[in-house]
Amino acid sequence: MSSGFGAWGGSGTCYPIWSDFCTCVFDKPIEICEPYRRDYQECLNNTKEYKSQKSADYGKGADERLAKVREAMKKVEDYEPKVGKSE
Repeated sequence: MSSGFGAWGGSGTCYPIWSDFCTCVFDKPIEICEPYRRDYQECLNNTKEYKSQKSADYGKGADERLAKVREAMKKVEDYEPKVGKSE
């Protein structure tokens, strides 16, 4: 919400983007602030996200990405800290 408060208190999800847009509008011509406006609209409506989910190649390569994430998680689990060990 543009008030800055989220639905359950705290800062709203899109408020930082809204704040950037307002700052730009007050300081610069509106034409220069178009990217901020588009970012704010995307934050509110998620049109790019929905468009990508409807595309035919959505989820393509998901197995490879999942394997990389699992490998990274295994590295974190197997990590031995070097600081604080008694030698």
